[in-house]
Amino acid sequence: MNAKILGMIAILMYNVRICQSKNYSNFTLYSTTPTEADHLKFLQNLDKQKYIDMVFWKKPYKLYEDVQFIVSPADKDMFLERANHFKLKTEVMLPDVERAFKDQEVRKYLRLKTETFTWDYYHTLEDIYQWLADIAVKYPHIVELQSIGKSAEGREIYAMCIRKRGNKYKVIVESGIHGNEWIAVEFVTYLLDQLVVQNDTKHWRMHELGKKYDWYIIPIINPDGYVYSQTVDRLWRRNRRVTNTGIGVDLNRNFDYNFGKYGTSHDPKDDYFCGSHPFSEPETRVLADFITDKKHNLRFYFSFHAYGQKVIIPFADRIKHIENYGEMENFGKQAILKIYKMFGTKYSVGTTYDTLGLRISGNSASWVKKTHGVRYVFTFLLRDNGTYGYALPPAQILPTCEESIAGLTELMIAKPRRVRLNLFNRAQTLRGTVLSLFCTVNFILLLLLK
Repeated sequence: MNAKILGMIAILMYNVRICQSKNYSNFTLYSTTPTEADHLKFLQNLDKQKYIDMVFWKKPYKLYEDVQFIVSPADKDMFLERANHFKLKTEVMLPDVERAFKDQEVRKYLRLKTETFTWDYYHTLEDIYQWLADIAVKYPHIVELQSIGKSAEGREIYAMCIRKRGNKYKVIVESGIHGNEWIAVEFVTYLLDQLVVQNDTKHWRMHELGKKYDWYIIPIINPDGYVYSQTVDRLWRRNRRVTNTGIGVDLNRNFDYNFGKYGTSHDPKDDYFCGSHPFSEPETRVLADFITDKKHNLRFYFSFHAYGQKVIIPFADRIKHIENYGEMENFGKQAILKIYKMFGTKYSVGTTYDTLGLRISGNSASWVKKTHGVRYVFTFLLRDNGTYGYALPPAQILPTCEESIAGLTELMIAKPRRVRLNLFNRAQTLRGTVLSLFCTVNFILLLLLK
């Protein structure tokens, strides 16, 4: 059977699956925090052995770090029985995930009326691309919209270039590398709007940064996965390239940085499948080529994701900190203080290991830092901390965008200054609480023994 026939079969199978959308009716979203070794082992075994129909939204990596997952109605009783056996306390965040997904309203954008593109709801790929085209037509002296390549299914991948005469340094912003991270895409379109359109608003400092730097903004690296998450499976993470072993690769594990070593999978059926080799996917090759082309005087690189409320510093696979980590951490702390002052949203800052307790390789930010030596490379995990997770309601889109703009601006204009340690770090707080209780108990015992 030749490649052409195989391709036709794959397309046919894909079209059939489009009509069979994944339904999460009555799936329950749980959150828990493992505080004992048995808790952590139990959760990790659930993830590996898959004897219960569940999907981890945030995987169990270390003690005192919260974990979120959804469980099917058929296996809910079994899960609760096993959790009770291990004395693991769980909290129901959403009783019906499908209902929460349906509340994530997606509306149509009115073509050529850029002011109707608002952040009160989520958007389709088609409408985002149309809005980008309309912005480019409306502001031809400021922006240039260019296709930087195509996805596995042949969709364009666009970059919006905002250039001002005389600028020396550059900023690259990317998002939408995972199909299910809608809020990241919404924020980056909001950022673009602030830089180009809303130049007299309360975010005037960001407007000034728009004048100071040349900006290159790629709202959606993974258009195929984004469309699939809106039409078939809301939780689809990977791209949609068809291979003889399955469909899709986690693009943020496919870069040529310690490829395949940490926090990834070589199983084509796994959500974190890294691919057969570095840059095996057209989307990662396109992004890498674009960054390489713009590497001269590239000052900042930002990668936006969801969810978790964290500002992450490279490298993602290391335990030890890099040379300019202290400077980046200081700027990150100033950013998360600014975010907190807006709506009380608590972020933490550190490496992937510091903040999530895991090591990953093959991600875009680490590759940029290692390959091109960009001084300031940050990954943002936007709202929320697990109350809604990927089901973040439309009412939280605009507040997320506003606080993230404030944090991003603060980070870019920050100067070294003293900021108190362990800001809003939940894991540190939990550890501190446990240590405090331990010391208190010991003190009481000593008094009783006297």
